[in-house]
Amino acid sequence: MIFLDNASTTRVFDEVVKRINSTYTEDYFNPSATYDKGMAASALIECSRQTVATALNAKKSEIFFTSCATESNNWALNCAFKNKKGNAVVSAGEHACVYETAKHLKDSGYDVRFAPLNNDGSVNIDALVDLVDGKTNYVSVIHVSNETGVINDLGRISTLVKAKNPRTLIHSDGVQAFLKTDCDLRRLGVDLYSISGHKIGAPKGVGALFVKSSVHIAPYLFGGGQESGMRSGTENVGGIVGLGAAIGEFSKVYDAAKVKKLYLRLLNELNKIEGVKIIGDTERNTGLICCLSVPGVRAETLQSVMADDGVYIGRGSACSSHHSGNRVLENMGLKKDEVSGAVRISLSPLTSEEEVDTACKALCKNIKDLRGYQVG
Repeated sequence: MIFLDNASTTRVFDEVVKRINSTYTEDYFNPSATYDKGMAASALIECSRQTVATALNAKKSEIFFTSCATESNNWALNCAFKNKKGNAVVSAGEHACVYETAKHLKDSGYDVRFAPLNNDGSVNIDALVDLVDGKTNYVSVIHVSNETGVINDLGRISTLVKAKNPRTLIHSDGVQAFLKTDCDLRRLGVDLYSISGHKIGAPKGVGALFVKSSVHIAPYLFGGGQESGMRSGTENVGGIVGLGAAIGEFSKVYDAAKVKKLYLRLLNELNKIEGVKIIGDTERNTGLICCLSVPGVRAETLQSVMADDGVYIGRGSACSSHHSGNRVLENMGLKKDEVSGAVRISLSPLTSEEEVDTACKALCKNIKDLRGYQVG
């Protein structure tokens, strides 16, 4: 099996599994308990919190654990509005959990403005800044597109937005960016930042939200006062420990030069296949996500026959795979047949050159077969 859908999820590192299992069999105590075993479990959480904070150049007190990035993004957006007098600006290239939340707020009577995309999949910064005014509460721009892998210039966006309205909060969905590109939140100038565990070799069911210490947002869950009273509920110790451990394991295997070399190899092989169109900016890219289109071949069919050959690729965001069309690609100006024929290949730091070569050979064969079938 060759798994090339790592933008949807990743295999949990073996060492991470061991660390998680120990929280189920040895360190299984409630971290809110005041006896020694409970305090030891709490210490494990705080250790992971520091690990996340260090990776983001943040303070430990600025990191709040959640169940996933969807929760983190919902929390950030839903709590940013204090009333309906202000407005928000959201890029049209957001993951569904941001876009649908923003759309829900707009349908509920809030002033939400959507910034268009460039043809390469990045947000149109000039258009976004034009939408910001003296009443803009927050701006939300995905750091790395989950569809194309293009990197948005958060530093420039933050600088321009803050120059126009210093009170505007900058939020970013950092799921596809975390540990894969520059995530120094101090340098980037963001106020809220969301991450997910299962994109970097941690288990599903754990994420985090960075909230800058100078920013005050409302608690998301009320109850026993966990997470400094901001997100109550007994903590997922295993998931949190797994997230901390995965950061260490991912950092050991991630080699930017190797990833770039592998990405260029993938692009080179794809460009040899007749009828394949690479989507998005291949220069300003993490090198881990490649969106391509095969007009005339339906993406779901191509994905299925590739799986029959033991090669697993995606069809854009897995969270939106049950819906027709692709909102982000459509906003990039792609034609209908280009959108219907779009698939996503996403690598991991552990993907080999042999796997890339084998996958491209299978892709070439299957595209020829499908086109022959459809023409005939």
